[in-house]
Amino acid sequence: MNGGYKIKWISVVILSLLIVMVISLPVEAHMPGASPPPKFELKPIVVDDGGKIINITIEEIGKYHIERAKEMRIKMLKEQGKTDEEIKEIIEKEFANATGICPCVAISFRAALLGIKKVWGDEIPKRDDIKIISSLPTPGSCQCFQYITGNAPKMEPSPQSKGEFHIILPNGTEIKNMSFKNLKKIGINNNASYYRFTIYRKSTGENFTVDVKDEVFPEDFFVLRKKVRYGVPENASKEEKDKFRKEWESVRDKFLTQPDWELFEGIEKPEEERNIIVATITFLSVFVGFIVLRASWRKERNEKNEN
Repeated sequence: MNGGYKIKWISVVILSLLIVMVISLPVEAHMPGASPPPKFELKPIVVDDGGKIINITIEEIGKYHIERAKEMRIKMLKEQGKTDEEIKEIIEKEFANATGICPCVAISFRAALLGIKKVWGDEIPKRDDIKIISSLPTPGSCQCFQYITGNAPKMEPSPQSKGEFHIILPNGTEIKNMSFKNLKKIGINNNASYYRFTIYRKSTGENFTVDVKDEVFPEDFFVLRKKVRYGVPENASKEEKDKFRKEWESVRDKFLTQPDWELFEGIEKPEEERNIIVATITFLSVFVGFIVLRASWRKERNEKNEN
């Protein structure tokens, strides 16, 4: 075996092992053992779909995402030779209480909600006038944006119009193959810089870029993700899996409950919020000052009475 052929053979083996490893991993739509999302109130994304006004909620996107994830998992299990009874038991166990609202779905929904508000204001966008370019190659994020733009497979009811959705990595590479398997493989090196999304109004070219703050992710989030999801550079320990699950919940919950200025770069707190805070601080300062002054008066009076 010559040197060149040997190198090619080794490369093929390594690539094959990587692909097998990726497709055999649990899907990211749900974190086994994760607590359910907290109570939250998020406005729907409202679009004009071919003349019909529709409200797109994060709950329905989560439901869509979990159904696609189940389909993919069932396919994997069938390829592994599992029986229908075994598959049913595994699916019920792995997806127990799953909502499909994972961190990537929550982040992407909030990014679209903010971007559309910034570009269209109070106007309802036409679905076919929306264009989204994402840097994040994960199934949850992809399916969220596909759903919003009307490009998601097996949507019910079928959208009347379609916008555009593209994935372009931070290095400029456009991802054409948006299959679950391919996105899982590409997403191994995701980090905070990938969480950047630009929403366009195609008819005018107006756009707004939503950039997630780095600090919303725990410091070791992506290191643990790589270990837990991909077994790289080694398989995660039980302690690391438990820690990642808690961090996974924490990131998801932030994007379900916290305001935009806590989550995204360049978003200022509304003036009324600042005024309320200033007024509250002023009131507390005056109140505390009064208490201190009153205590001082009492002390001085008591000292005079004693004398």
